[in-house]
This record gives sequence, structure tokens and C-alpha cells, in this order.
Amino acid sequence: MQLRTAIRNSMLTADLNVRYWGYISRRYYKTAMTMKIFLVIMASGTVASWGIWQEIELLWKILSGIAAILSIILPILRTEEKIDKTSFLKGKWIEVKNDYEFLWDTKENKNLNGLTQEYKRIRDKETKVSKKEKNLPYRSMLIAKCYKEVLKSRGL
Repeated sequence: MQLRTAIRNSMLTADLNVRYWGYISRRYYKTAMTMKIFLVIMASGTVASWGIWQEIELLWKILSGIAAILSIILPILRTEEKIDKTSFLKGKWIEVKNDYEFLWDTKENKNLNGLTQEYKRIRDKETKVSKKEKNLPYRSMLIAKCYKEVLKSRGL
């Protein structure tokens, strides 16, 4: 019975991680796109020629300053790299989740030894994926949100 509980809990954890890294990846993507769009708009000569800026010159100077700072900071933030890494993690967690779900669905057809071996194989895969999460954000409130989503989606 303990092995079945471990498989079930691991499956739920993998589901949580799929959701978590999906949210993180989308957040990085939206942030990067917002910053890029802002920079494109501010770099446009057309925007600079709008008559409204003559009336609120201070705002134009502030926005131009922000754009200059963003253009320097954007490469340092490495958002594209983080988007790639978090998207990769989501994909790997989907694989792990699918493996656990298949194991859970077929557990009645396997003997204890076969079930244990397959569980260990998936756990090893999960460990490798977890190691790739290094230097990426840990958002406890988002994890709690994902946890609730997993429970709700599985009727728990």
C-alpha cells in the first residue's frame, strides 16, 4: 500500500510542477513582451513627434529615461534564457507526470517488483528534472495556487 501512496503523491507533485512551470514561463514571456513593446514604441520617431509630448515634456523625458534603462537591463535579465529554461522544465514535468499517470493506471497489471522498478525509474527521471530548477524562482504562493488546482482537477 505504501508504494501505491508514493506513486499517487508523486503523480500529484508532477502535476503541480507542470502547472507551476507553465505559470512561471508565461509570466516571463508576458514581462519580456511588455518590455520589448514598450522599447519599440519609445524608440519610434513617430512617438517622439507626437504633439502631446510638448505639453507634458517631463513625462516624455521620464519615459525616455526608462526606455534607456530598460534597453541596458533587458540583456542582463536574460528573460529569453529563462523562458526557454522554464518552458523546457514544463515539458519535462509533463513527461514525468505522464509516466506516473501511466504507472498509476496500469498498477493493477504489474507485480510489486515490476511496479517498484518502474517507480524508481521515474523517480530518477524526476530527480534529473528537479536539478534543472536551480537558480529559478520559488514562489510559495504560486505553488499553493497550483496545489489547489491539482486537488480540484482530480476531485480531491
